Amino acid sequence: MAYSDYSDGADDMPDFHDEGEFDDFLNDDEYELMNQVFPSLKEQLQDYQGWDNLSLKLALFDNGFDLESTLAELKITLKKKKTPKKTVAAVNGTDSVVQKLSDVSISKPIASNGLPDWLDEDEIENERNGNGSDDEERAVQRYYKTTVPTRPKKSQDVSAYIKSALPHLSFVVLGHVDAGKSTLMGRLLYDLKIVNQSQLRKLQRESETMGKSSFKFAWIMDQTSEERERGVTVSICTSHFSTERANFTIVDAPGHRDFVPNAIMGISQADMAILCVDCSINAFESGFDLDGQTKEHMLLASSLGIHNLIIAMNKMDNVNWSQQRFEEIKSKLLPYLIDIGFCKDNICWVPISGFSGEGVHKIGYTDDVEKWYNGPNLMSTLENAALKVSKENEITSKEDPFLFSVLEIIPLKKTNSELALISGKLESGSIQPGESLTIYPSEQSCIVDKIQVGSQQGQSTNHEETGVAIKGDFVTLKLRKAYPEDIQNGDLAASVDYPSVHSAQCFVLELTTFEMNRPLLPGSPFILFIGIKEQPARIKKLISLIDKSSNVLKKKVRHLGSKQRAFVEIELIEVKRWIPLLTASENDRLGRVVLRKDGRTIAAGKISEISQ
Repeated sequence: MAYSDYSDGADDMPDFHDEGEFDDFLNDDEYELMNQVFPSLKEQLQDYQGWDNLSLKLALFDNGFDLESTLAELKITLKKKKTPKKTVAAVNGTDSVVQKLSDVSISKPIASNGLPDWLDEDEIENERNGNGSDDEERAVQRYYKTTVPTRPKKSQDVSAYIKSALPHLSFVVLGHVDAGKSTLMGRLLYDLKIVNQSQLRKLQRESETMGKSSFKFAWIMDQTSEERERGVTVSICTSHFSTERANFTIVDAPGHRDFVPNAIMGISQADMAILCVDCSINAFESGFDLDGQTKEHMLLASSLGIHNLIIAMNKMDNVNWSQQRFEEIKSKLLPYLIDIGFCKDNICWVPISGFSGEGVHKIGYTDDVEKWYNGPNLMSTLENAALKVSKENEITSKEDPFLFSVLEIIPLKKTNSELALISGKLESGSIQPGESLTIYPSEQSCIVDKIQVGSQQGQSTNHEETGVAIKGDFVTLKLRKAYPEDIQNGDLAASVDYPSVHSAQCFVLELTTFEMNRPLLPGSPFILFIGIKEQPARIKKLISLIDKSSNVLKKKVRHLGSKQRAFVEIELIEVKRWIPLLTASENDRLGRVVLRKDGRTIAAGKISEISQ
């Protein structure tokens, strides 16, 4: 249908070949009006034939965006679709059953007990215990949710506990493949006597057997057969250790580009990052200039809310501890770090050799090195960072509500449908045994029976129990009145009176794109990473282009190119189970996401709005 069918003044308008040309013709106000009215017009013309998007938009434009007058005019011109005849009703009443089934809406609220209201009491109990039918398409099983907090078994003063406890710091080790990340962390654990001499000798014998004698320190962290055979870290490895000044959790993330999703999960768990740089001749350049992982890892760290960095200038012994090489790398790396959002005052530079141990902990610098570097070694730098982060966390631990990221569900030896062990990280607030929490998205409210801390948790007999856990702590919670079959890695636990954890399929992102081979269009698919979860998703709508201050620059957006900022609406696809969401204003770390496509990180953003 042509525009001339609707308007006598068509000669004053240009000829539009497609919908996109007409959208470009509209000014911003007209474009916004069109987006408000057009969906309703399409919906009300579903029973009519002979129209397309362009003809409808032209009709709306001609009628001054008035929906009623446009509808009245189009319904005169357009023909109604033919309706198929109804089938004759079956004698046994099957048609009435079909009609009743068609009236059932999956969006109707569930009964107040969290289960369908047609079940009798015995069936409800079976459903609660997982003995009912297994519906793979369900979004999530929902349970009873309480909003009344319970009191701790033995209440402790959180402020006094924070003052008496050692600071805790979790850090992720990043860098290009073969930069020496695992070797560096293995050396650190050996120097701290977490790993003894006999264990190291055993690792040396095993590595020599495979012709990789230089990997003895790396194998402290890389423990799987795949990692040892390939000589690269594959999975995320966490280790806990303590010094006289602080407690630490290492998250050793893989550096190879094939395992960037694992690196994303590691970054999401950490308070700060160590970037391990290979200072050998041409080694830094291959990881930084030639599309290596150094840039991508730093971009991910900045995008996921890491603010504090330690640059471990590794393998300095390969360049004879050259100050010139140190300064050369720093001069190339620092401008990039500042450009992607890091503050110069939050970056520490430490020359080290992970294999020989100079500058790590026990072994000091030579006199020649001390002529040009008089700063602390790596361990002292980490302790200083722990004190800094602990002071930043102190206020939120006292005042903010409890939030907990579930990283692992630990299976129990004895099957008990009302007990669960979950390990993870406190994202804000504090928790004590006896207090209640709600796990999302299942919304099951549980009571914390015990809190376990340290490197050995779960069912180990050597774990330590604590009376309180605060923001930043990695702990295992033993829960009562829980249903572990409906708890998954990546779920969120919150205080029972926490109001803002959402479960939704659509949400709005404040998005920043990176270097991309192809532009992002409405409908473009990608993999969304949020916390330790990854989920297929797509662009539902490009809302507007924005500047660095989030001011709207343009409302009509047909595609997004590289290095642009925009508000976009995201839709999760292939959803079999909702994921819990928070906006960035509610929690800065948990409200951040990363987008990857075709093996590349293409964008990152903050959740600004969640559709209900």
